[in-house]
Amino acid sequence: MTISVISPKQLQDRIQAGQQVQLIDVRTPAEFREVHASIARNTPLESLDCGAVLAAHPTNAPLYVICRSGSRGKQACEKFTAAGCTNVVNVEGGTMAWDQVRKSPTAPPVKNCSTTTSPSCCG
Repeated sequence: MTISVISPKQLQDRIQAGQQVQLIDVRTPAEFREVHASIARNTPLESLDCGAVLAAHPTNAPLYVICRSGSRGKQACEKFTAAGCTNVVNVEGGTMAWDQVRKSPTAPPVKNCSTTTSPSCCG
């Protein structure tokens, strides 16, 4: 099974161009609280309900998946594909790569909830 991939830079370019992006972060809640792409929604791989995610997702729009380095993201993409999603894309290199690219002054921010006391940071 071939899984589509996108580089963090390509995804960030799409976001900056105004495209609506749904990004699912499949890491654990603890990992997500440490650092995550600001647009990401945390849905851990262990409890991933593809049907529920897909029910709330526009049918033709790409569904982007991110993890720490790409491995769990690929597993999640395989689950989404098996559930009937035809446009699922793994973010190459995961949050580690996203964090490197985001150091560009025009990149979307990464949230680090371990450095804030705001209860609303990571919902």
